[in-house]
Amino acid sequence: MWFRQGLTSLTWALLSALPTCHAELKPFELTLTWEKHAPDGFEKKMILTNGQFPGPPLEMNYGDDVEVTVHNKMPFNTTLHYHGIEMLHTPWSDGVPGLSQRQIQPGASFVYRWKATQAGSYWYHSHHQGQLNDGMYGPIVIHPEASAARPFDKISKDPAVVRAMKQAEADVKPLMLSDHRHVTSEQGWEINVKSGLETPCYDSILINGKGRVDCWAPEKIASLLTAEQRLFLQLGNKTAFTAKGCLPASVIANVQANGKQTNLSAIPPDIFDECTATNAPREVIKVSKGDYANETWVAFDLIGTFGLITGVFSIDEHPMHIYAVDGDYIEPQEVEAVSITNGDRYSVMVKLDKPGDFTMRMASLTMPQMFTGYATLSYRDPKQATPPSKSSVGYINDIGANTTANVRFFDQAKMKAFPPAPVARAADQTVKVSMRVAGQSYNWALNNTIYPMGLDNETPLLFHPDPERHNNVTITTKNDTWVDLVFQAVVFPMPPHPIHKHGNKMYLLGQGDGLFKWSSVAEAAKEIPQSFNLVDPPRRDGFTTPPALQGPTWMVVRYHVHNPGAWLVHCHVQSHLQGGMSMAIQDGVDQWPTVPPEYWNYK
Repeated sequence: MWFRQGLTSLTWALLSALPTCHAELKPFELTLTWEKHAPDGFEKKMILTNGQFPGPPLEMNYGDDVEVTVHNKMPFNTTLHYHGIEMLHTPWSDGVPGLSQRQIQPGASFVYRWKATQAGSYWYHSHHQGQLNDGMYGPIVIHPEASAARPFDKISKDPAVVRAMKQAEADVKPLMLSDHRHVTSEQGWEINVKSGLETPCYDSILINGKGRVDCWAPEKIASLLTAEQRLFLQLGNKTAFTAKGCLPASVIANVQANGKQTNLSAIPPDIFDECTATNAPREVIKVSKGDYANETWVAFDLIGTFGLITGVFSIDEHPMHIYAVDGDYIEPQEVEAVSITNGDRYSVMVKLDKPGDFTMRMASLTMPQMFTGYATLSYRDPKQATPPSKSSVGYINDIGANTTANVRFFDQAKMKAFPPAPVARAADQTVKVSMRVAGQSYNWALNNTIYPMGLDNETPLLFHPDPERHNNVTITTKNDTWVDLVFQAVVFPMPPHPIHKHGNKMYLLGQGDGLFKWSSVAEAAKEIPQSFNLVDPPRRDGFTTPPALQGPTWMVVRYHVHNPGAWLVHCHVQSHLQGGMSMAIQDGVDQWPTVPPEYWNYK
């Protein structure tokens, strides 16, 4: 059903209260189809957006009015979420089924309307079950105002070089970094259910939707095993990873699923054990020498669209100046490598000073699998002859480890907002949650209880809030308050979880070992002040909990309730999200927004 025409006066009134400088209406049409495609050389059914994968970029300016019409030509329901977009005063466009909207059924269309109240790097993806693993995602670029303060003069004091960097930012190139499976999300989930086991083993790493399957020799795999991987092999009574570079399924059964009923015969051999190499093309990024102060700069938005992995990104022989994280400027850090997890965005500025071809590397850090994706940065000077072909020298190896002692990695603890973004010294509300496996090994709970996936089919919570609801899957807050969320890994071993909150950004106050035994951060900070940063902590829309290998761990984030609505906080690993690792948040329940009729009445 369409509701394209007839934008109500209420919706326009809400949008008109937001930034209006040079505002334009930016309409986009996205048609979703279910087709055969072979991004890494293996053909499978997956989601194409406007006939392509990844989906086309949504490019706009700060302050624009955005209208995205989604046409669902697929045989199943879907929704579209705009990752990192705060949806200020428009929570009905956040794209979470059963929370902020009804699902888009096959043959139907849905119009998302929102205002670009932020600038920087974002992305869109499905928020229906595991469809991100089916390829439904694409980049969002929101250009800042010309008058916006930028941190480039902290990289160079030369005005001409700063102008060159501003031009590079205006021409920023998104790099979609993804892990890819040869089974559909539905098939992958069925294998989990039938086997009683989580199956964290993928087939390839793609850069901008291109890549190939590489099969490593057993000797290479053995030589690269980490101490953590050796520990899990020992706990699972095995000595080696599989030919696919994966932790054997029996180890997961003996460690993570210990004491639970499993059926390993339900897992096809190509999920964990068999590797078939392909020779598909890899992405090539071409850049020509510019005329700005005799220097050429290129900007990339590194976007972690992973369904599972965390990895390390690096460009051979080229340091990167990280100038924005999750869309917001920071005090630049010059690095050779950066760890990227599910949902992360890093905007980087790279100086190009020698023509040639240089390998871009994306290496998995995730314990259950070793694999790497590659692309090429091809830089040419039109006034010079084509440089000779030669292999570039990497800063990292195939498991993301530094190749020399002087390789610098991005340090989130040292990340400072530009300009500063102050945080409240105390919270009005503290919510502790206990993360655990709750049922089979593929069922994860953010707070002891699995978030029921059946809620996706219910009337959205946004339409019928419950001010008195406080339970294991619902948090309720009041407007203009500060809230601390304490994430505790109460059982172990437990992997790290990339936690993403919809609706606004969070500050990372601290993390540590053991259970969080205090009633508040203020109380904890008196006892262990070295574990907290209450002055200028990192601020972003996703943080990763520390792994719990030999005991419980905790992480505390703080956020300001200023954007009332029904929002989701969840682990961004797709199998964990589908397995129930989410909570609903009724933010600002005392100042609840009125849902426009065209969203309320959408069927």
